[in-house]
Amino acid sequence: MKAKFLFIALSSVLCQPLVAKDYYVATNGDDSNKGTIAKPFASVQRAVTKMDAGDTVYVRDGHYFESVQMIKRVGTADKPFTISAYPGEKVVFDGTSQISGQWQKFKGNIYKTKLAKPIWQLFVDGKSMSSARWPNGNWYDGSIWDKTQSMAWPEKEQSKFGVHFNKELASLNFDLTGATIIVNSGSFKTYQAKVTEHQAGSDHFSYDTKDVHSHFSYKGKPQRHGYFLEGKLGLLDAEQEWHFDSETNELYLWAKGGVNPATLDVRGKVQSYALNVSRSKHVNISGIEFFGTTFKVDKSIHVTVEDVQLNYPSYSKRMLGDLSPVAVTKMVVKKEFDPAYNTLSNCTIAYTDGPAIEMKGLGNRIENCNMHDIDYSCTYKGGYTLNMVNSAELVFRRNTIHTTGCSELFKAGVRNTVELNNLSRSGYLQNDGSMIQLSVKQQPGGVVRYNWVHDSVKQGIRFDNMNLPNSPYGNNGQVLNNVAWNTDRMFFKGDQHFIFNNLSFDNHSNDLIISSNVAIQGHNHRTITRNNISNKFSGHRVKPGKEYPIPGIVDHNWDGAKSGLDVRSQLRDPDNLDFRPKAGSTLIDGGAVIKGKLTHFIGQAPDIGPYEFGASHYWIPGYQAKTASSPVPPKAATAVKLDADLMWLEGYRATSHDVYLGTQLTQVMDGTKLSPSYQGNFTSNIFTPKSLIPGKTYFWRVDAVGKNGIIKGETWRFTVMVP
Repeated sequence: MKAKFLFIALSSVLCQPLVAKDYYVATNGDDSNKGTIAKPFASVQRAVTKMDAGDTVYVRDGHYFESVQMIKRVGTADKPFTISAYPGEKVVFDGTSQISGQWQKFKGNIYKTKLAKPIWQLFVDGKSMSSARWPNGNWYDGSIWDKTQSMAWPEKEQSKFGVHFNKELASLNFDLTGATIIVNSGSFKTYQAKVTEHQAGSDHFSYDTKDVHSHFSYKGKPQRHGYFLEGKLGLLDAEQEWHFDSETNELYLWAKGGVNPATLDVRGKVQSYALNVSRSKHVNISGIEFFGTTFKVDKSIHVTVEDVQLNYPSYSKRMLGDLSPVAVTKMVVKKEFDPAYNTLSNCTIAYTDGPAIEMKGLGNRIENCNMHDIDYSCTYKGGYTLNMVNSAELVFRRNTIHTTGCSELFKAGVRNTVELNNLSRSGYLQNDGSMIQLSVKQQPGGVVRYNWVHDSVKQGIRFDNMNLPNSPYGNNGQVLNNVAWNTDRMFFKGDQHFIFNNLSFDNHSNDLIISSNVAIQGHNHRTITRNNISNKFSGHRVKPGKEYPIPGIVDHNWDGAKSGLDVRSQLRDPDNLDFRPKAGSTLIDGGAVIKGKLTHFIGQAPDIGPYEFGASHYWIPGYQAKTASSPVPPKAATAVKLDADLMWLEGYRATSHDVYLGTQLTQVMDGTKLSPSYQGNFTSNIFTPKSLIPGKTYFWRVDAVGKNGIIKGETWRFTVMVP
């Protein structure tokens, strides 16, 4: 009996769950320590090797120069492996190395130094310098995104595929042989190759084409064949440019103002990935900043990366003569429909060569991320700012993306949901393209809703196809409640689509096109186009001045061209981002229900357009910062209407907001600065001022209120129009 009792007691102890442990890492730690908060480890890798499922590694303040490997670490939903920045502290995974050798003047304002090991990106005082190139283009003044400045075009009369003529080349007094040419060719492809023949002072050069796919053939269209050159010391001719000679290990830099770089903080990129997660499950990474490096999640599922900043995460190795694909941020499994369920949440990605991120697999999610200045060379797998084409059933929600080089901003995968995103200033460097693109197999079950797409040379939202005889076309996609302005157009090919409650205006081509041109584009005979508002509807335009009628089921739309009016006659203030119907507009209750697709509305019937008159909340898409943002009217707006409401995008995880408004930015009383006066606390994001004075400038602020207190917002201003 006693033995039986002992057995039961031991069994009970052995069956008790292991208590999760916390480990700590600090720059002043030691890997021989126990990893406690008082005796931390020195390296993240040491802590990772000690972890079991459910454990957390807290990394303390500082920069860490490691390549952390998490291989075959299998957790569960309630016991994940977690690496986190210690609360309130700044933790940086740094992929750069300090350059502290002696600098000597090379010529003019250019200095040089010798390095012990190669680098492929250069930073001065935390900002990336531009690789020496022709024509010049750089990050700091934005010229890198302006292809009229930062690209050259072959002269049509003499040039051909593999040989470029350009009169301006004759001014270069050095041999370009061995340089790298980066060519944005055709509709959405870019290739890179070596210059094989050139002589100093010559107006032409030859480049290698043997490994270039036939798609990139010249086709006699030099206007779609923009290029630039890198990889020769002679190209270093401007401030904040640099060059590295991989044969001599000599680094050359023209610093700002021509100063000696010895007086500056100069660092070089020496690492692609600071964190590799492979063949693992249920891993959480949070609160880390990556500088000059990034992470790779490979063959792993249920990995969450949250509250992370990626600054300069990826960069080509062309400076080393290496034309292999850029090592970009990845969360991938082997195949498109393999389970993945990986998440990127509340992250910032900025200043990349290569796409912001590549994702592959089933059930991924990208939410509340801010991405900008993405991909200046467009050489990675062609044409995608976000490479999602192999990410099935992805949710892409509440992201802000602007300033991108590739033709496609978001290239959707199968059955993606794309909602509440604010997308702008895209596709600067490649030809063709759109901001949200669904190709043939991605259209069935694809949903694009509640997005703002604006201020781009590319199409806003597009359903495309292969445009080849006997090729299939897409069907059964949904596009609803989007706003598109100052883009090329919204353009839909295929059939049996649902296009409803969208607003499209001030676009370069027709505002909204439902294609009916040829069979390979699908004809759209069974597409439903309903409750949309647009200045210019049309079917596919065959030639200037000749248009086909909109195909399919078309009703309850507001067409500015037919009415002879502009959308501004129906909306409250679209020039200041208020896209709601104005009182008395024919849009109100002017729409129709689409059975199974549109069921929620205010009044007798749905309104035409993306916003309902009288709604208590105004949806504003995009990334939610800690503070309130995206003010309506926008910052420094002029000619704001007398009946304007003040609206804002809510702070991330805020429960309510305090609103302040006044006509003076500050008042000084007894040495105390006073903000505009308090107007109240609001659980909605709409505040209606009692009265506004024509010609008066107002200042206002919205503070986010949450469980951790109040986060003070930025002070905005606007000026009321004079009737």
